[in-house]
Amino acid sequence: MEDRKQYILKNVGSLYLKHGIRSVTMDDVASKFGISKKTLYQYFNDKADLISQVIDFYIERTDFAIYNQSGGNAIDRFFVLRTHVLLMLKYIHNNIEYDLKKLYPEMYNRVHKQKREKIFNSTIQNVTEGIAAGLYRADLDIVFIAKLQVGRMLLILNPEHGIFTETELANIDLFDKMVENYMYSICTEKGIKYYKKQLNKIKNEVEN
Repeated sequence: MEDRKQYILKNVGSLYLKHGIRSVTMDDVASKFGISKKTLYQYFNDKADLISQVIDFYIERTDFAIYNQSGGNAIDRFFVLRTHVLLMLKYIHNNIEYDLKKLYPEMYNRVHKQKREKIFNSTIQNVTEGIAAGLYRADLDIVFIAKLQVGRMLLILNPEHGIFTETELANIDLFDKMVENYMYSICTEKGIKYYKKQLNKIKNEVEN
């Protein structure tokens, strides 16, 4: 039973990314997974409960974490994140956060708080790790850098603020430019060389 529930949570998330939260009904979910609504309600109390559990599922998954800590060094984390951003851009056609804000404001506030804390804490970890490895400058104000990253990720990348167009936000080039700007502001010479090397490797893989 638990395995089926996990499967539903993972794949309902994909439905939300493709169609938006507002458009996907409980009937749609039951039909998609070939189960009755009665069975679906054994797992989830109502649509709000389903949405809440889907959000928690994705927030807790390590492969969707900001600066995933598995493998590589502090700079490698951004390339791991880039892979997942690229994947997400293929599926995002609706602003999920906009739906949450309009339909489930309490849930939206919870998600916003979790994202803010996750970005802040993971940036602290990443910068600390990068300094220790000699990839980032030792004179950095780590807390200040982490706060800037929160603003960068939650303000600049939010289409509601109109800083970038939706077309720009849906293009991986924007992410690459932001990371490049970030790297040149915090990296040592050693870090810049490593970053360029990894970036060129990715570009060569794409071209080939």
